[in-house]
Amino acid sequence: MDQPDSPTMGSSAGARWRRRILLWVLPLVVIGVAVWMYGSAGRFVTTDNAYVQQDRIDVAPQVAGDVIRVFVAENQRVVAGQPVFALDDSMARIAVTAAESRLGTALAEVGALKAAHRESVGRIAVAKRAAELSMREMGRQSQLAGQKLIPASQLDAVQRSTDIALGTVAVLQLQLEQTLARLGGDASLPPASYPVVKGAAAELARARLDLSRTVVRAPQPGIVSHLPRVGSRADVGRPAFAIVSDGAVWVEANFKETDLEWVRPGQDVTVDIDTYGEHRWTGRVESIAQATGAEFSVLPAQNASGNWVKVVQRIAVRITLPPGTDDPPLRDGMSARVSIDTGPHTRFDRWFARGAQQAR
Repeated sequence: MDQPDSPTMGSSAGARWRRRILLWVLPLVVIGVAVWMYGSAGRFVTTDNAYVQQDRIDVAPQVAGDVIRVFVAENQRVVAGQPVFALDDSMARIAVTAAESRLGTALAEVGALKAAHRESVGRIAVAKRAAELSMREMGRQSQLAGQKLIPASQLDAVQRSTDIALGTVAVLQLQLEQTLARLGGDASLPPASYPVVKGAAAELARARLDLSRTVVRAPQPGIVSHLPRVGSRADVGRPAFAIVSDGAVWVEANFKETDLEWVRPGQDVTVDIDTYGEHRWTGRVESIAQATGAEFSVLPAQNASGNWVKVVQRIAVRITLPPGTDDPPLRDGMSARVSIDTGPHTRFDRWFARGAQQAR
């Protein structure tokens, strides 16, 4: 008679099946679940390499000088055109006085030339009348001399007087032309229309402009920062303070180039700011940079060398944040985490689409 299996043999068979399940089935299930989870994802692309951005400008004075007064406080809100600080304007005021003097001298010079022109015109008219009388007298004396009624010396004296009169007219005409040339060829223009007066007026306008620029004003509304101190030197072209706009706010997210396959302008974005852990913003993709961040660096990488190593590049994505009534204040440079909804796309779509393309 067959003996029934002993309990020991049954327990050993169950142990073998459990080992098979643990060695083969369970790993396959885990791998399958992992592949499914990874392949079915890909709709949302995220990065924490993102920062809040606002318009910021560095303001530099257009004239140099020492700061004598600061009108606003650090981190104060200002409006466009509001005075921020003033420079020592002593030299600018002296320049304005000198330019005013040069303008007055130019106007006086033009006035004198116009008076000389009028005088020359009058003197020429008188000289022409005297020459006409001398010529008529010359004609009469010539007739008398022809009739032997006057001596020849008297005729010579009349001839000499006529020549002098005609020469005087010629000299006065030359003087008139010289005065007219100094007036630019037209003596009828108003004084402000002559080049010498225009040049002096331009110098005066520039001096007054430089004087007005000794008070540096805010070019746009915003928050001022890094203000100069009284007594410090402000130079032309060197930023003296900065203004950060408190208006439009956006987020600049630097995504890996491998994450941007399905990212397009207009897609919805959720933004989490590190400062405010309990608040979430909703924005939209406004634009995608046309070049990687490395291309905008001062020294772009040269990849034609023999020691080239491939590195995943970052591309900036600009995300707009519509203002909300309950949103806490945002400041330039805050760190953020963004997630872009690229639509119904998964990694399976990418894999199978490429497989279908290779099959074709």
